[in-house]
Amino acid sequence: MIACRIATHADAPQLAQMRWDFRLEESPGATVNDYDSFVVACAEFLRRGLADNRWAYWIAVESDTIISHIYIQRIEKVPKPNRLADAFGYVTNVYTRPAYRGQGIGTQLMKQALQWAHLQDFEELIVWPSETSVNWYKRFGFAGDPEMLNYSVRPYVL
Repeated sequence: MIACRIATHADAPQLAQMRWDFRLEESPGATVNDYDSFVVACAEFLRRGLADNRWAYWIAVESDTIISHIYIQRIEKVPKPNRLADAFGYVTNVYTRPAYRGQGIGTQLMKQALQWAHLQDFEELIVWPSETSVNWYKRFGFAGDPEMLNYSVRPYVL
């Protein structure tokens, strides 16, 4: 059974390994760092993001294996007289392991992430999609120039 949840500190090493796989799939031969150094540095970055609440990593898990993920960075906005705290989300690092693609897992995970964005009271989500993922994002209501899409979580507050 596949469960969707927000990642914890314990998930950081596996997420770092998946980041390596994801980037090499997109750009084979582009490695500069060795695998072990990368996983250690990336896992530390991910843990810091969780600790200071700047990042949320939505994951789909089967048994103890993460099979898909969506990262969302919380971007705080400058306070306004009528809204002291406001934020939007930057969606990135959307990836599903090749063996699990085409089964609706990424779709299920994105639905969870969008519900969470509403609970966080984000103004919007933004993403710089790959050419092949534009239509996938549009199915969820993301709109705009294919170079950068946005999803309106709630109306803009003046």
